[in-house]
Amino acid sequence: MSTSIIRWYSTIRIKMVSVIIVSCTLVLGSLSAYQVINEQKQLTADLQKLAEVTSQRLSKHLIGPMWDLDKDLVDSTLEAEMLENNVQAIVVWDEDAKSVFAARERDANGLLVESNGAIAGDLIKSASEVNNGTKSIGEVAVFVSRKQLQQQLTASTIANLITLLALVTVMAIVMTIVMNQIIIGPITRLAKHAEDISHGNLKQKIRPESHDEIGQLAEAFHRMQTSLRVAFKRIYAKAKSS
Repeated sequence: MSTSIIRWYSTIRIKMVSVIIVSCTLVLGSLSAYQVINEQKQLTADLQKLAEVTSQRLSKHLIGPMWDLDKDLVDSTLEAEMLENNVQAIVVWDEDAKSVFAARERDANGLLVESNGAIAGDLIKSASEVNNGTKSIGEVAVFVSRKQLQQQLTASTIANLITLLALVTVMAIVMTIVMNQIIIGPITRLAKHAEDISHGNLKQKIRPESHDEIGQLAEAFHRMQTSLRVAFKRIYAKAKSS
């Protein structure tokens, strides 16, 4: 009677490795997602702080130029602040908060251009009052782009995916080697012994290779082999005497 062929996808090795890979992927994937969410919160907080600090600083630096109606100095001040690449636009309003005194924004190529003050897009905004100590003479609003945020999150996600793939691959290789040594190999040899016994070979030596469940299974095979050998001897002796 021939041994049935076990397809590769039905082997214990593949089943156990698959379970480990799925489990590790879920755990490590959850940790990576948690890390990305925390990183997004931190980056958003940093960009919000940048917008607030910049608007507060400008609200002090623009007091003199706005009081003197020095638009050239206001423009140069805005351009200096926009050396920070994350700043997408800065708008300065007159004291009525309706008329634009000066404004700068970045175009599609990242170059600084004059603006009409109508800033749109997924931006973080912070506005501060320009006050000379006695009254409000205007307002300045700083708009910070989320582009860097998206770029860093994308880079972080890719890095996490690469790390996850590497860890899962290494773990699968290690588990395959370990299982071959402590599970698959001993079971395969026991299966060969059982096949030999089924063909009447009772002289082979079956020795436990470990002190675990597989070792207990090997001892059971050994006891079964011994019992069969004794039973065959009795049957042979009885047949011979009769």
